[in-house]
Amino acid sequence: MDIGYNAIRAVVYENDNIGAPEIFNSNFKHDILNLLAQEDFNVKHQTYLSIQYLLHIFKQLDVTNIRCVATAVLRDHPRAKDFIHFVKDKYNFDIEIITGAEEARLTALGLVAGIWHSNGIVADLGGGSLELVEVSNTQIGKLKSLQLGTKVISKRNLENKESIIQIIKSKYGDHNYDNLYIIGGALRFIGKVYIDFMNYPIKNLHNLEISIEDFIYFLNKIKSPSENTKNKIGKRKINSNAILVAEAMLEVFKPKNIIVSTYGLKEGVRLESISGFPKNQDIVFEKVKYTCNYYNEKTDFDSYISIISPLVSNKEEISEIVQLSIMLLKLKYKFDKTLYPTAISEFILSSEIPFTHKKRIMLALILAYSSNFKPSQELVKISKKIINKYEHNDCQIIGNFLSIAEEVDGPVFVKPTFSIKVQNYFLEIISKEILPRPIFEKICNRLKSIAYSRKMNS
Repeated sequence: MDIGYNAIRAVVYENDNIGAPEIFNSNFKHDILNLLAQEDFNVKHQTYLSIQYLLHIFKQLDVTNIRCVATAVLRDHPRAKDFIHFVKDKYNFDIEIITGAEEARLTALGLVAGIWHSNGIVADLGGGSLELVEVSNTQIGKLKSLQLGTKVISKRNLENKESIIQIIKSKYGDHNYDNLYIIGGALRFIGKVYIDFMNYPIKNLHNLEISIEDFIYFLNKIKSPSENTKNKIGKRKINSNAILVAEAMLEVFKPKNIIVSTYGLKEGVRLESISGFPKNQDIVFEKVKYTCNYYNEKTDFDSYISIISPLVSNKEEISEIVQLSIMLLKLKYKFDKTLYPTAISEFILSSEIPFTHKKRIMLALILAYSSNFKPSQELVKISKKIINKYEHNDCQIIGNFLSIAEEVDGPVFVKPTFSIKVQNYFLEIISKEILPRPIFEKICNRLKSIAYSRKMNS
């Protein structure tokens, strides 16, 4: 549980496996400051109704371990300890007030888990504070918690960009970063509106990457909306203080890209709470393993990669894609075969697994090509906006290769019993076994598709 300025949030995970999904995630808006201002805490209040409901859900789900943290709303309040004692007596669970520095560290820990190769500055904007953390190659660097929350800004009369810029520079510094990772309800909401306003083809908020030029254009549009802009935004209202903070950070840190993360404090708190599991595991691989129930340690991924490498244009980046594709292929047998290729591709596009948007598209294409000769027109249309033609052709090559591997050796990927010899644009398959004619003809068609894709990449 997380008690913040604006809401109480609770998340329940299926189990302590790092790859386990969330089975409950809800938040309730509340005015806890109003409750803290009461002379007697023993009153009827929406905050207590929220807590009672969440404890009821925990009981129904057989939750055995509750960790509740509170951020700036209790951290800076003189009656915080009295409130914590009251809650302990009434509901029998502990509230842990974390410092600003600890909040920043846990937020960065969650961010790094969700975006494995993050490199830049993390900004988590809440109602009471703004946490800034430097991250590089899974390492957490300089961090600060500033009193620049969306509600605090109004109380301090800081509702102009220049004041916020000066505070950030004086308290944190004005270093330049390639990437600005934005977290927190108000900043994430900006990302949600961006997706709709710009007709962005992927609806997953996590790992949404926006160039600085596009982000500035978007902010200017929603600040001074025309009738057309108003129609696109509708009734949704973006917090004006969140826009101020975002613009201030753009001027101070001069990032090239803005990246939205749905991973933050709650994931950091969870990772800190898990005992007996390595914290440095790649959560994408762990979630794919868990989702596909893929624990086949006999798979020799390198042997498959060694055959594919000479066939594709981008040899450096295929290792992870091939491994994930082989694991995800196990999902094929959970779908009705008449649904191919859209069912499995749509699952990958909408899955909560924190793929980058580029990998999400590439994996959806590979699984479509491995199941059928062509992905859906909608998937091709989306892919043209996210990846280039060489990457698309590589997906077609990998997908057709995996189909060949499945035809020759069956659905369990252990080690290929065949090889593919490249002679200019001609491909020759060398198999230990003599293949039945129907299988051989299928494989020949797949090889033709691979050869065509290679020719298009030349």
